[in-house]
Amino acid sequence: MKLIKRLAICLIAVSLVFLIPFNRIPPLLTEAEAQVKHMVSPSPAAPSPSPANSRKMPDNAKMVKYPENGLPVLMYHSISTNPKNNLCVSEEQFDAEMEWLYSQNYYTLSMDEFCEALSDGASIPEKSVLITFDDGYPDNYKAAWPILKKYDFVATFFIITGTVETSSGMTWEQLKELVQGGNSIGSHTVHHHDLSTLSEAQQEKELGDSKKILEDNLGINVKAICFPSGKYNESTLRILPTLGYKVGVTTKGGDARRSDGQFTLCRIRIFGGMSLAGFKTKFQ
Repeated sequence: MKLIKRLAICLIAVSLVFLIPFNRIPPLLTEAEAQVKHMVSPSPAAPSPSPANSRKMPDNAKMVKYPENGLPVLMYHSISTNPKNNLCVSEEQFDAEMEWLYSQNYYTLSMDEFCEALSDGASIPEKSVLITFDDGYPDNYKAAWPILKKYDFVATFFIITGTVETSSGMTWEQLKELVQGGNSIGSHTVHHHDLSTLSEAQQEKELGDSKKILEDNLGINVKAICFPSGKYNESTLRILPTLGYKVGVTTKGGDARRSDGQFTLCRIRIFGGMSLAGFKTKFQ
């Protein structure tokens, strides 16, 4: 009898050894419980898109080919207050002008978009405008860029490469930020000399060096040139395509028409002190 009791006790002990581990296994999760558990430890969020990728066309924008009667290309210089210099547009004036463009559903073109429409027949929103800045003043970054960002606008900045990293120009880091924000960079030569007074070799150096400096430092393809003081000659126009330029803008007034020629396009100068009513007339 004692032997039978000992055998029974041994069998119970062995059973407990095998049963206890199984009792410690958690029950299988239901599908709903699994989803809740997954939500407790979410995967890392995807990075936010860069400003360059966040631009969108105006709602219900009508797409058209480059208009035969031209497109408004606005010409700004400094965004600052200086009543004695009408090339200086105050922040308040610039903000009011951008706010009006935004309220009218205008779309600001990048230089790539402008070139594709002008030369390649690409479609653009019917209410398109190209905003340009000459000289590359520091206030273009400090004053103009925050206002442009507020309205989800972009512009083309024509840079004198000889003034980069000086008190008269922007820094390379600032220019990189402008590019990252979807803006375009064009050449305004190295030294802002009157091209019409230079030899062909000198012109080629000014135009070629400035393009290469911008491309090497910013990792971009520079397509546009803005002639210093609007001055150029026949040699200038012969040189530009050999260096890879696609567009040239002048200081001649008016909308940019294809019939003007791709390297001699007109622009609309915006003066400091111009009334908003006067600004609006440029779009009639």
